[in-house]
Amino acid sequence: MKLIDFLNFEPFNRMRAQMGTEQLGQFELFDPLLHLTGDERSVLVRTGLQLPRTALGRLLDHSLCYKNSRIAVLDDEVMHVAMCERLPDKHLLMVGTDLRALGKSSVVCSDCLQILNYQGYDEHKARKERYNQQVIERFSLVAFWSDYTLYPLNRGREKVKPLDQTIVPEKRSVVELS
Repeated sequence: MKLIDFLNFEPFNRMRAQMGTEQLGQFELFDPLLHLTGDERSVLVRTGLQLPRTALGRLLDHSLCYKNSRIAVLDDEVMHVAMCERLPDKHLLMVGTDLRALGKSSVVCSDCLQILNYQGYDEHKARKERYNQQVIERFSLVAFWSDYTLYPLNRGREKVKPLDQTIVPEKRSVVELS
């Protein structure tokens, strides 16, 4: 059986033009072990989930994720959005994707912003102290999710590592072999 090449199938191309789409989409087979269910997405927004640390991961950009979604972790009114040294080393962590789930009075972790260099945040430059404070005060999860896509993450393209895997900085050194 020969399959039709839909890129060269004129009725399909006319339909795409009528829809106003230029790009082709992607399809990923649903796997509840890798992808959020509708219920999980809803709970992450409304009340959050308490999850074992082993269920969470970090992406190459150091942002935190659960299955195919970025998440934020709440710990004592501090919201973590990246793998930082202040992220609690607890077995169970409270995670969510909205302030309704994470508490409206929570403040974003400055170490997380530093790791992500979020909006130019840089604690190492004294001249940026006032700017850094503004970034913290104006931080919004809605704006953060527009910069760091919340959902869906393409697990085929994004490399997910366990939280507890040691981050080894890239070193370029010469090794002598004897």
